[in-house]
Parts: sequence; C-alpha cells; structure tokens
Amino acid sequence: SLMGIYESGRALRLLLKLAFVNERPEFGIDKNWSESGDCYILKLFRDYVFHQADGSGRPVMDLGHVVSSLNKLDAADEEKIVLASRDGKNILVLSFADVAWCLEKAYQELLEQAVPPASDGMERY
Repeated sequence: SLMGIYESGRALRLLLKLAFVNERPEFGIDKNWSESGDCYILKLFRDYVFHQADGSGRPVMDLGHVVSSLNKLDAADEEKIVLASRDGKNILVLSFADVAWCLEKAYQELLEQAVPPASDGMERY
C-alpha cells in the first residue's frame, strides 16, 4: 500500500541519518562529535534501539522495539527514555523529541561539511 511505502521511506531516512552521524572518526577531535557532545546521545540511542541485552548479556533482537522507537523518533514524541552507556556509568533521561533534535542538528552539521554529491539525480535529505 502507499502508506506502507511512505512509512518505510521515513524509517529508512532515519536509519540513514543515524548511520551517517554515529561515531564518525574524522570528527573525533571536535567536542561536538565526541563522547560528550550531541552525537554521544545518538550513540546511546543507537544502543538503546539496536543493542539491547537481557540480564545475562545475551542480545535481545526485538523488531517491535526497533520499529516503535524509530516511529517515536520520527514523530519527535515527548515520551522519556533512559539511555545508558555500555559500562552503565552514564545514564541520561531524554525524550524522543530531544534525540530527534540532536539527530537533525548533527546531520545538518555533517551536511554543511560534506562534499557535494555527484550530479546523479539523487536527493540529499
């Protein structure tokens, strides 16, 4: 259906933005792209969505959680979530709206520094 294609496109756009901005090594010396900047929140969010584990440390692969989280990110939902570092030393309570703002800000900063795409007709989001 048309609605399914539309929703798939929105999810893909979010996944691509997250992939572009997460842990870019060339920005390692810039505090905005470091472990303490906005991109740190995106790294923790990526772990929240894709790297969950059970009490024994085994991977939890819950597609429903992934889809729900991406939909709430896309809608900039005000629901609060707990983002924790892998070592558990850093814990942040943020809304999906906060994460969406960080993602858009980081993506726009990256676009400003990016090499223009080849003139192949592909749209930049």
